[in-house]
Amino acid sequence: MRVLNIMLAKARGGVESMAAYYHEALSAEGIEVLSLGHPRGVLAREVPAKGFSPLAARTDFDPFAAVRLKMHCRRFCPDLILAHGNRAARLCTSPYMGLRDKTVQVMHNAFSKPHLKQVRAALCVSESVLSHVRSAYPETLALEVGNFAPLEVYPVKTSRSTVPVIGALGRLHDQKGFDILLEAASQLRDAGVAFHLRIAGDGPEAVSLANQARQLNLHSQVIFCGWQAPAAHFLKELDLFVVPSRYEPFGLVVIEAMAAGVPVLAADLEGPQQILAKGRFGRLFEPQNAKALADALRQALAEPHAMRRTADAAQTQAVDTYGFDTGRARLVQALQTVIKTTG
Repeated sequence: MRVLNIMLAKARGGVESMAAYYHEALSAEGIEVLSLGHPRGVLAREVPAKGFSPLAARTDFDPFAAVRLKMHCRRFCPDLILAHGNRAARLCTSPYMGLRDKTVQVMHNAFSKPHLKQVRAALCVSESVLSHVRSAYPETLALEVGNFAPLEVYPVKTSRSTVPVIGALGRLHDQKGFDILLEAASQLRDAGVAFHLRIAGDGPEAVSLANQARQLNLHSQVIFCGWQAPAAHFLKELDLFVVPSRYEPFGLVVIEAMAAGVPVLAADLEGPQQILAKGRFGRLFEPQNAKALADALRQALAEPHAMRRTADAAQTQAVDTYGFDTGRARLVQALQTVIKTTG
């Protein structure tokens, strides 16, 4: 099997990281894979040079990118094309490209994508995304391939810091809800709870979030740490990890935190619900509600022993279900199903 793996975004985040993990997983299975992506994107940094070729697209239908993509297809002759993100998928499904019968859209979220009617299949990162695709596009073959990662495992901390360290990590984007976390942090401080909050990541909301922290007078509690790689080195130092997202179809950072031995507190959304088994492997709070988050933080910090027991079970769950070896087997099986079912 020969697979073309495409992610055209320049940004850093979970979707971009998964495109790199797909390349690594397919290569580990002995599958010949070529990744195409932005010359300064995640694939360019993470994929070995012999397995990567730059491809920049300024628009969804960039004619120059289309010509380069067709050249790559003629030379590489892929059996399947994995398209991560809308731009890659729209480029591949353009009628003049002739690639629809090879294109498999990797569905990293459940946002409407009309071009799904024209792809060979869709790989969905969670049960909720799979349900959406099957409901909206019943004619398209859709399979669940839960995200996975080369997880770094660290012992669950037997005691917490003198002043508890709360952390959050992700792209600084409105969708990720870091503004909600800051508001909850101000309420927690006003309730007399001592803590430090570390926020790791970069993105378009960086300046706005820094301004919000100043307005809330959180300079003694909050530190913006910038982009952290590898994430596990940041995570293992935390006493509690928080996912305050407004929308989270999966949540790669959730499994990374679980593997790093950190108790997880997440918004009660589809992705975290599935990963945390509706509260078995971490705690959930009402989304987009700063007071609910502040209350959940206060309760979690008051019950360190219970949180550590949960973290122990969560670590095993993360490695067994979302570890790299399990995930790559899941991915290869799905691609084999696509070829057998639609070939």
